[in-house]
Amino acid sequence: DFPILVKQYDGINEIMLDHHPLDVIGWDGYFYPWAFNINDFEPIVGRVHQPPPVHQTFQGDGFVVCSFCPRPYDFHPEAVPAPYNHSNVDSDEVLYYASSEFMSRKGIEFGSITHHPDGIPHGPHPGRAEASIGAKYTDELAVMMDSFRPLKVARPALDFEDPEYHKSWVSGQHAQFNPPTS
Repeated sequence: DFPILVKQYDGINEIMLDHHPLDVIGWDGYFYPWAFNINDFEPIVGRVHQPPPVHQTFQGDGFVVCSFCPRPYDFHPEAVPAPYNHSNVDSDEVLYYASSEFMSRKGIEFGSITHHPDGIPHGPHPGRAEASIGAKYTDELAVMMDSFRPLKVARPALDFEDPEYHKSWVSGQHAQFNPPTS
C-alpha cells in the first residue's frame, strides 16, 4: 500500500493506493504530479542576514530553486538586512521577480528577470543596503534558480536584454532599467 497525503484548503486527506502513484501509463493534469504554491513557503528569518540556502525550496540534479517571500527583516539592532556583495563561484543564478519589490534592487518590475553568470560579482544596488537598515519587513516575491552547469541564453531572449544592466551597481547610474534614448 502507498499512502498519499493531499492538502486541500486547510485540511489533509489520506488516500491509499495499491501501487506507487507514478507507476501509471498516462497522466492528465500538470506536467508534474504535484505543484507548489510559493505563497505556502515559510521563509526562515534570523537576527542577522541569513545566507541564500535558507530560501532553498527544491533541489535537483545540478540545480537548486530558492523562494524569496514576504517576511520580517533581520531583527538584531545592528543588522543590515540587505544581502552582501558576492560572486557565485560554482553556479549561474537566474532570478524571476514576481513583485515589483526586491530588497537589494532598484528598478525591478513584476516579471523582471536577472541572470548572473558564474563568477560575476553582484549584490545590493547603491543605497539599498543603507535603506534596509531599520526596516522591519519586505514584501518581495521572487524565485531564484542556481544552475551548477553553465546556462546559455536563447537568441530570442537577447532582444530583451538591458545593455545598461551591468552599470546598475554604479552609484548615480541606471536609476531605471531602461536604456537612455538619444
